[in-house]
Amino acid sequence: MNKRKVLIPLDGSEFSRHIVRVVKSFFAPEEVSLVLFRAVYPPTAQPEVRPYEVFAGQAAMGGGYGAYSQTMDDKYQNLAKERETLRVEIQDALRQEADRLSQEGYEVTTEVHFGDAAQRIVEFVQDKHIDLVAMSTHGRTGLGRLVLGSVAERVLRSVSTPVLLMRTAVEETRQPSPGEKLAHHLGDSRQLRIIAATDGSSLAQRALTRAVELVQALHGKLTVLVTVSDRDGAAHAQKVMESVYELVAGIYPKPHIEPLVGYADELILQYLAKHPADLLCLGAFQDRGAGSTTAIGPTAQRLVQHAPTSVMMYKTNRPSVRKILACVAVDDRIVIDVAAQLAKAHGAELNILHVIPPAVATYLSPMAFSEIEPASPIELQAILAQNTHLSTLLQGWIEQLEGQGITQDVLLLCRGTVPEAILKTAHDGMYDQIIVGSQSGYGHFLGSVANSVVRYAEQSVLVIRTRSG
Repeated sequence: MNKRKVLIPLDGSEFSRHIVRVVKSFFAPEEVSLVLFRAVYPPTAQPEVRPYEVFAGQAAMGGGYGAYSQTMDDKYQNLAKERETLRVEIQDALRQEADRLSQEGYEVTTEVHFGDAAQRIVEFVQDKHIDLVAMSTHGRTGLGRLVLGSVAERVLRSVSTPVLLMRTAVEETRQPSPGEKLAHHLGDSRQLRIIAATDGSSLAQRALTRAVELVQALHGKLTVLVTVSDRDGAAHAQKVMESVYELVAGIYPKPHIEPLVGYADELILQYLAKHPADLLCLGAFQDRGAGSTTAIGPTAQRLVQHAPTSVMMYKTNRPSVRKILACVAVDDRIVIDVAAQLAKAHGAELNILHVIPPAVATYLSPMAFSEIEPASPIELQAILAQNTHLSTLLQGWIEQLEGQGITQDVLLLCRGTVPEAILKTAHDGMYDQIIVGSQSGYGHFLGSVANSVVRYAEQSVLVIRTRSG
């Protein structure tokens, strides 16, 4: 008997793995062969590296087009290495799940692809003659069951193969997400707890300065974690502590300063596990090196990935936040709440950006709006008129903004690959800060849109944890 081929798309979260249990309950090992599938956005070329910028510095580089060509060759070689590293990390994670299933007698293979998740799933189903697609989807009612932009809905509409969806019910006793806690405490500064971390390096200290300004604007409580290596010696540690005390002088209430000796990322994560906070503020640590100006380094990357709270990653030393770009997916209502409150605190201009991936945009008129470019108010009305799902979604956001005293004029809608569209919009609009939701639980961050944005944006980025775990 030929085994039926079952495709199980996963996104790295515990939530997506629930469908594996369902598949096992429906099919015995001798009946099916399983394909564990993961699609992620690849590392992205940084938008600020453009030909005219390389040519502007060509005297120092010693060549015109040759200098530009060499620069771009080096960049794409580095991206290729990052892409392969990401592929190996995800493949290893899938292999752990595959090994567990293999021990139970199932025939299992793994697939890692780069690009839009729904589009890659559809292409794989068509190319590999899949008999069944089995995947988890959110527990929702009404519009939320199948809302424009969700991977499950797009797969369901695009394949002729049977699709098994597990709609996990939302538990009444679930804990609020870190993003929900942040939004709530922004409205009550007496409860707002902010942790800033520094290792004394110039970029980390610059980020601490920005964190101090944020605390003063929000009237929250600040804890500063000062990390030093046990190899640096007492003299260096004392010097770092003195510089930190100078930076936080005059803050009321007086911040708590906690010295930590050892590996920065491990110590900070251990501290967060014991002392929950609403927001972790940091910049690039000493291990960033002298690479691209947008790079954050491995220590900061691990903290953004694994911190059980929302993270503000400072990249610039701009004296004020004048323009904020909040990027929202279909389930990111909490991002709007946080963005609106932060914009008020800074007195900043706010825009809300929603990117429609190409696979979804095919259901809309190609004349409705331009590739990557945000839709104009007239184009926006045309889009809403032809799609009731999207219209209902945006109407909910408009009502949410009006509740914060903000008009719908702040909404931007564009079509394109999500990370690239966000980075381009932020660059072209000269925004000072990007806010993006992370729908993966902490630890399940590689390959996400938020990861691409925080790594490659030239602006500071606030990553809001919109999931509880």
